[in-house]
Amino acid sequence: DVKVISVVRDFALYRRCVEGNSNLQGVEVVCLDNRARNEPVPVRYNAFLDGCDHSQSAWLVFCHEDFEIAEPLRPLLNGLDREVLHGPIGCFRQSFLGLGRQVYSGCIEECDRGNELYRWQVGRKVPKGTEVETFDCCCLIVHSDLVKRFSLRFDEELAFDLYVEDFCAMSKIRHGIASHILPLSAIHHSGSVPTERLTRHLPYLRRKYPRNCFTATCTYFGTMPFMMRLQRKLMGQPV
Repeated sequence: DVKVISVVRDFALYRRCVEGNSNLQGVEVVCLDNRARNEPVPVRYNAFLDGCDHSQSAWLVFCHEDFEIAEPLRPLLNGLDREVLHGPIGCFRQSFLGLGRQVYSGCIEECDRGNELYRWQVGRKVPKGTEVETFDCCCLIVHSDLVKRFSLRFDEELAFDLYVEDFCAMSKIRHGIASHILPLSAIHHSGSVPTERLTRHLPYLRRKYPRNCFTATCTYFGTMPFMMRLQRKLMGQPV
């Protein structure tokens, strides 16, 4: 089985990108209506996981309401490794003399909701199974057997940002679970830049990861080495 789970407030966009998407034929689409209370995304995801019948094995695809999968999904999951996390786009860090550089792996298209005719590619194509540190929040694929075995959950402190990235980090640290790129044609209908809301999570994540630094598509999080902190301060970037 395959379940595509989304937290939804914009139903017109959701119906176009997910619910009415012909590339999701044969897939169970799970809508978590968030209009009334606008609860944090990881709270809604965890409520779904807590209520799951984990005796029924399934691929769980957590994606944004504005994430449009542009090729048939089910064939891509056939024979996929159930022991790792999967996603279409992520990041890792190249280090030299304590400095760091973000490297994108996997690619998707993005567009702005106000001008959807203009699209741009984010990331770079890499072979299936390329390992990354974290995935972007727009899409995470995990098998229910892995969720059940390790009681995997999202950090509810990370209300609307970095919850997937943290999920990857904690899965790696606590259980040795790797994150692998699954090449997937997709369009994310909300091209954006890091927000103040996102950077507010960074002090919490420094406390959570006092000895680790992780690379995300939008920022670094955790505790950076001294040279990386200096590098980013000189560039006017958050540390």
